[in-house]
Amino acid sequence: MTTASPLGRYDDSAAEEQLYEVRLLGLPVRVMVAARERHDELMREFALLALGGPSGRPELPVRLVELIEILGVRYGSAAARPDELVDEAAARGDDTVDLSYQVPAHVVAAADVLDGLMAEADAYCEAEQLLTLARTEVLVQLSEWYLDEFRRQVAGEEPRPWSGPLEP
Repeated sequence: MTTASPLGRYDDSAAEEQLYEVRLLGLPVRVMVAARERHDELMREFALLALGGPSGRPELPVRLVELIEILGVRYGSAAARPDELVDEAAARGDDTVDLSYQVPAHVVAAADVLDGLMAEADAYCEAEQLLTLARTEVLVQLSEWYLDEFRRQVAGEEPRPWSGPLEP
């Protein structure tokens, strides 16, 4: 049985493809929980901004309005994200958890889209054009490792365990 893509709402392709096993070894539970919370806060802000429509935001830069449309409208609705194992590890007080997914190759494109969108959103957060705070250095490091593991392993490389901090 194929599990939902861990990239959730960013993986909107339904094509039948060959599946690749991607293993995330030593995923830092508390850092992942903090990353999810920050991501969900950002998505809520974009969804709220999208409710006003483009005409309600004439003072915002054009690219920020485009991001609001992409993240607040296209990706604003919740989609399945397999959080159960991370939640269970957090409830047990585990520092790390190993996860395994069966994903199609197109998940790499979703990883690339997500990476670019989040970097752009961070720039607006840092410029204080959004209420949500930019990702911390540890959250950026987790995101880079996480997405890169999908890229690398779909390309046939062996998994590399997390080597960063265990606290956000």
